[in-house]
Amino acid sequence: MIAAAAPPRAPLGTIDLLLRDRASMLERIRAGVDLMPILRTMIAAIAIATAIVGAALGSYRGGVQIAYAAIKLPLVLLGTAALSTPTLSAIGAALGRRARFRADLALVISALAFGALLLAACTPLILLGRAIELSYHQMILGTVGIFAIAGVASLRMIVRSVAAEHAPGWRAAIAGMCVVFALVGGQLSWALRPYLVRPRTPEPVFMRPVEGSLFDAIAGAFQSARGIYSRDRAPVPEPRP
Repeated sequence: MIAAAAPPRAPLGTIDLLLRDRASMLERIRAGVDLMPILRTMIAAIAIATAIVGAALGSYRGGVQIAYAAIKLPLVLLGTAALSTPTLSAIGAALGRRARFRADLALVISALAFGALLLAACTPLILLGRAIELSYHQMILGTVGIFAIAGVASLRMIVRSVAAEHAPGWRAAIAGMCVVFALVGGQLSWALRPYLVRPRTPEPVFMRPVEGSLFDAIAGAFQSARGIYSRDRAPVPEPRP
């Protein structure tokens, strides 16, 4: 009742609520209070926070790669939300949970905004890795670890909210959504790569052709970081005359 009677919050107040009192934030979403203002604020938070993180990743190569990564990373998170939310609503509705797509979208977007803000808080770690000249593969593994932590935090927020509904089929809805969330987020990030580019790369590209999967790339990076390579050396493109 408190959440339903609360007045609309300014964007910064909504972000402060997300960071300081997620229980109240989730209650407002479940009550359907100010969903559109929440959506607008959270989308803006995702765009700004992930653009900062993307720029930090792109700075490992520098130049135009900073802009490329700053543009693509927000698209990954927003695309993941757009493709994952229908799974949560559809599976839940099929098993007896009340269908409410707008509230589910606000929940998923808010959870991803929380994860994006965590990523932004970890930006100094990315810049530190660049400053101490970590190898390319070490930077990749560190980046994957940071993103995994943010992803788990986002999923935990979604699970906490849906579980509080005590609605029929909420466990199956969450399980299906988590699977889609991981697959869609992982493959979408892979499709829009690169973000972190070797400094010696002559000309970064906005997107690379799809080769293998994200999980193959992570396994290869882990082996390379340990000094185990599948070939003698990585090819270095010849500079243009």
